[in-house]
Amino acid sequence: MPKKSRRGKASQNRKKRMRQQAISVPAASPVTVQEDRPVVSTPTASGAAVKTKAPVVKYPYVTDELRQIGILAGVILVILVVLALVL
Repeated sequence: MPKKSRRGKASQNRKKRMRQQAISVPAASPVTVQEDRPVVSTPTASGAAVKTKAPVVKYPYVTDELRQIGILAGVILVILVVLALVL
C-alpha cells in the first residue's frame, strides 16, 4: 500500500509560515511621542485662532451602499403596504 503524499502538507505548511511571518513583521510606521502640554492659542493677525484639522478619512463606497440600502428599504416598505391593503 503506497504512503500518502506529503505535497499537500508541505504547501500548507509553507502558506502557514508565510502567514505567520506576515503577522509577526508588522508594517513599519513612524511612531511619534507627544508630550501633554497645555495648548495656548496665540492671536494671529486676523484675530482668529488657528485650528488644526483632523485627517479626513474618505470611504468611496459608502454613499453608493447607503443609496442601495435606501432603495431596498423603500421597495420592501411598498411591498408591505401593498400586502396590507390586499390582504
